[in-house]
Amino acid sequence: MRIPSGDLAPARRHRHGSSFRRRRSRWPVVLVVLVVVAIAVGSYLIRKDDTHAAATAAATPCPSTRASTAATPASPARAAAPVRLPAPGQVSLRLLNGTGRDRLARAVGDELARRGFTVTAMGNAPRPLAGTSRVYYGPGARPGALLLSAHVLGAAVVPVPSAARGALDVVLGSTFARLRTPAETSAYAHRLATAGAPAAKPGAKPAASPSCR
Repeated sequence: MRIPSGDLAPARRHRHGSSFRRRRSRWPVVLVVLVVVAIAVGSYLIRKDDTHAAATAAATPCPSTRASTAATPASPARAAAPVRLPAPGQVSLRLLNGTGRDRLARAVGDELARRGFTVTAMGNAPRPLAGTSRVYYGPGARPGALLLSAHVLGAAVVPVPSAARGALDVVLGSTFARLRTPAETSAYAHRLATAGAPAAKPGAKPAASPSCR
């Protein structure tokens, strides 16, 4: 039987159109799949690069850290400068007793005077001094203070910037035992003159009491 053409064949056109629509409807799905695959591959590559960079950074020390460490050497300790000590006859001082022992200022002051120092006053310290004896000195009087510390056993030198220029006060502390012997004094003074003495922290100058001990 012969199938007529023309308007009598709508079924073939219908089948052809339906197949085209089915093929066209698959494209969105294919595009979505391709986009998802591309995103997954990109994420994998990014994570791989980040992991490699982190491993490289951990294995390589920071150049700036190495440079700063190498460029900052330890500061050497500054040596004390030698001191030129004066003769006892060039040193004037006040002697103050910071202990509870009577007449100690008089006894020590008289002995320092016998050694050549000029003792201008002897009296009580304004308050007891616990611990070691101290030699307070004003501007320009450090050499004389160091010489006195060579005579007074265990004495520490203390600068007083507000004191009068050349002022020297020896305050006997509670642990004062004696003056050094001439041999001990000579050895100590020689060490100061050659090796020097470390810098001392500033302090306050004591005031003398009118009474004597």
